[in-house]
This record gives sequence, C-alpha cells and structure tokens, in this order.
Amino acid sequence: MIEEKISEIEDKIIPIKDFLESNKNDDKYKSLYKGFITLECPLVVNPDILFIGINPGHGAFKENKNRGTNETIRLFNPESEIIHDWFKDNTARGGNQGNGWKSYHWFQRDKPINNPFPARMIDLLYEIAEYRFGKNEKDNFSEAPSWFKSFGQNIMHTNLYPIATTETKDLNKIFRHLKNEHEIKTILNKQNGLKEWDIKLFFISKIKNLVQLIQPKVIVCMGTTAFNDFTYTHEKKVDNIFKLEENNRPVIGFSRSGNWSGLISKLAKLIADELK
Repeated sequence: MIEEKISEIEDKIIPIKDFLESNKNDDKYKSLYKGFITLECPLVVNPDILFIGINPGHGAFKENKNRGTNETIRLFNPESEIIHDWFKDNTARGGNQGNGWKSYHWFQRDKPINNPFPARMIDLLYEIAEYRFGKNEKDNFSEAPSWFKSFGQNIMHTNLYPIATTETKDLNKIFRHLKNEHEIKTILNKQNGLKEWDIKLFFISKIKNLVQLIQPKVIVCMGTTAFNDFTYTHEKKVDNIFKLEENNRPVIGFSRSGNWSGLISKLAKLIADELK
C-alpha cells in the first residue's frame, strides 16, 4: 500500500527528528528549532499539483505553545485527519476588531489578511480554477467556491526540509550545526567531511521518492530556493517564473521575493495550461 511506502520514507528521517527533539533545549538549537512537520495536508495520489516549499514556518509551534505543549511534531499518519493549513479559519484571513481578534474563512477574501503567503496561494488557486473551469468565483466571499470539493481536494503541499523555523535563515543555521554533529554523521553514514548540502540531499531524496509514489501531474516549487534545491539548478534566475521538465513532468517555480501578487495571474495560466 502507498501509505506503508510513505511511512517507510518517513522512517528514514525520524532519527534526525529524534536528535533535534532531544537537543531542542541546547543553546545551539533552542531559538531556532520550532518542530518537525512532513506533510502539510492530506495524502493525495496523483494530485493535480504538488506544491513544494522550503520548510514549515513556526505557526504550528505558536499554536501548540498557546495550548501549553512544547512539542510540534506532525508525521504522516493515515489514521489521523489533517486539514490543509491554507484552508483553516484564521490562517489566511483574520484581524483585530474593536472587541478583539476576529478570524475568517479562507474564502472570505474581502476580509483583512492575517498571513500574506496563504492568502496569495488561495488567490492563485482561484486564478488556476478560473483558467481551467471558466467560472469566475473570485467575487463570492460568502461560501467556498464550487471547485473546492474537486480541484481544491486534489492538491498536495509539502516541504523539502521538514524542520520548522521562524525564518529560512534559521534553517540554514541549523544545517550548519548539524553537519558538525557526530550523531548526524552516523545517521547519514558520512563520518568525514559532512556538508550542509549532504544533509539537504538526504531530505530532498525523500521528496523525490514521494513524487515517484504519488505521481503529481505538475510540481510547483514555492520560491527560488525551493526550485533550485529540488531541481539541483543553482544558476541565477532571470525571470520571476521558471520551468523545466523532470521525468516528463513539469516543474514550475516562482520567486517569492517582495510582494509577488503581480505574478499570480501569469503563474496561474502556466499551471492551468500544464493541467490541460
């Protein structure tokens, strides 16, 4: 079963998770490490789109801390129900009202933005759906669009590196520490000359294995670094949207530098064209 094969993939990275959990109060990691999260959404076989980011943010860590727990671990478990963070109330939309904080549904796109990234990703999904299905539902803020139960449930979201941090630079600091750890060298069977890229490749290989299992129609890398690391291409990008083929599958990337809202329509058309 595919669930068993995915669990086997995750079993290989658990030793690094265990190391980080055991050392999360060490001065080297205490301010950097915010948890260990693999899949960000339910498992979908042959999804229309697999979205790949760099690493999880610290949102789940903050939620758990508010609940009084100091552990943020989310590994694949076919028995547990995962809700895609983008579609959770208060993730994309929310804000302070006169009587306190007010959370909103993801489709209430006329409400204040709480987190710009999921808000833009939802805008992207609306645009893709309009190109694919020819129905403009962008101005309906009262209910989920008609495509949500079909296309909206046929996407997946994961990250190259499951180590959660507040910022990407914190992830890089963790990698710099890990390459000097004897236990990590043993886990990766590389006692001499372990490099940060060796650790990254270890995680990237697991995502490549996931791709082979679930067979997405299109891969979308969220950010230049995610695209470069996943495709092993590190030349400077001229455009803000880029694409190549890998194993006869389109891999699309886009720059998240600054306010990338202006890229959404062009990016959506490129993705929709690949899904025809």
